[in-house]
Amino acid sequence: MAEKLISVAKKEGGKKGVDIVGMSDMGGVKYFNVVLESANGDLTLMDAVLEGFNAPVDEAAEERKGGASGLGKMLLSAGDKTVALLCHIPKVLQEEKPDVKATEWMDKLVAAAGGKVAKREDGEEVIKVLLEGDAENGHFPLKMRDAAQTAGFAFLREKKLIPDVDSDDDYIPDPESVGIEW
Repeated sequence: MAEKLISVAKKEGGKKGVDIVGMSDMGGVKYFNVVLESANGDLTLMDAVLEGFNAPVDEAAEERKGGASGLGKMLLSAGDKTVALLCHIPKVLQEEKPDVKATEWMDKLVAAAGGKVAKREDGEEVIKVLLEGDAENGHFPLKMRDAAQTAGFAFLREKKLIPDVDSDDDYIPDPESVGIEW
């Protein structure tokens, strides 16, 4: 595989890794569904993206990257003919929340996406699935990825891993009560 594609995928993972670490630090969320652009529905590129997400942060670097090795994440990527899904739940989170199973999370996304499972690799911390699109039967990779993303969000909400939309944690005061005039 072209070294440039792998480098681009690793870079996207590093940038998005820093993003989710920041969101986790601000809101306490430890599980994320992340849509990717560079992996193009390819499991090898998904590995590179995960490497970027989990890379240790170089404090001396001009631009922060990575640092998300301690967070649970479902990575989703659509290509022209395939959808690649990669779930990573580190051991520390598995011990902290034993009822949150990577296999269950992945199975919900696979069922929602549809399509044929071309490849599946289950590991202790990482599960990877490659789904084939089938235009004749209405399984278009972008639509499959979007359906999987929606199912992933529903799974996180069902497991109470993300705050409810109307949560008191996100209190927005009435503009008039804080002296703001429109």
